Order: sequence, then structure tokens, then C-alpha cells
Amino acid sequence: MWAFLDASGVLEKGTEEEIKAAKKAYRKGYILSYRKKQRANKPEFIVFLSKINGDYSRISLAAKQHRMPITTFLRASALAYTNKTYIVPDRLQVAELKGLLSQCLNEIQTIVIQKEKYFWGKEQKFKGVEKRIEKLETEISQKLKQPYTLEELVLKEIERKPEFKVRLLATLNSYDHQNQIA
Repeated sequence: MWAFLDASGVLEKGTEEEIKAAKKAYRKGYILSYRKKQRANKPEFIVFLSKINGDYSRISLAAKQHRMPITTFLRASALAYTNKTYIVPDRLQVAELKGLLSQCLNEIQTIVIQKEKYFWGKEQKFKGVEKRIEKLETEISQKLKQPYTLEELVLKEIERKPEFKVRLLATLNSYDHQNQIA
């Protein structure tokens, strides 16, 4: 600011009012350039949610369930949708689950280290349990953050139970028939 005031010559020749006006002009220009840089680096979008259609209440409720402010929830939801991931409803609960699994793994590692001298055959069993817990921890994290799409779930269920395809087709046909009548 002092360089601006010095360059404008207000410090040497100006009155107190002119100096105040120059400071005000500098601040205004600084704020405008700062906001311009911010908009270039972090674009903003305005989203209107209708209370009449219930959009606002649905988004507000979902944000509360995820323990996030609405703007944070909208950002996280949009990014999760584009990344085909899932926003975990209760991040604390997921963190607790991961912590419990990690504690179990630590306890098993302690048992393996302490009992290594005496139980050679059991060491392999402990290693197997350790691998299962690591796999479980990874799968829980992946399933909660990136759940299967509806199509993937249907295909897996058909693969697991081929008769599910017949029941699904019958249900869809009856639904289609009901909609044609209405």
C-alpha cells in the first residue's frame, strides 16, 4: 500500500482526506484483484433449490445425515458422482470400524511375535487371520466408498442365483403391464 501511495505522490503533496481517499482506492483495487484471482483459481457456482418441489428439504436432510454443511455436501456429492464413488453417511463410524480392525491386526501380530518360539504350526494360522483382517479392512473401505452400481448388483445376483433373472423379468413385466393400464 505504501508503494502505491508513494507512487501516486499523495504522501508528499496530498492532504489527509486525499491520503484517506487514496488508501480507500488502493483497498478497493486490491480486493477486486484478489477476488478476480480467487474466481480464476476456485470458480463458484450458484445453485437454486426449490422449497416448493422439496429439493431444499431433501438436500438439507441428506447434508444433516452426513453431518456436513449444505455447500460442503453439494460439493462432495457432485465430486462423488463424477468419480463414481459414495459419500459415507457416518465417517466417524467407518473410522471406528477401521480402527477396530487395525487393533485386531495389531493384537494378532503381538500374539505371533510372542508365541513364535513355541507354536510353529500356529504361526501360519495367525498369518492367515492377519491376511483376512487386512482384506476385510480393505473391502469395507472400498465397499463403503465405492459401492456397486445397481447394474453390477443385479448381474452379481443373477450370477449367484440364475432363478433371480426369471423373477426380475416377471416383476418388471408386471410393473410395465400395470403402467400401461394406468
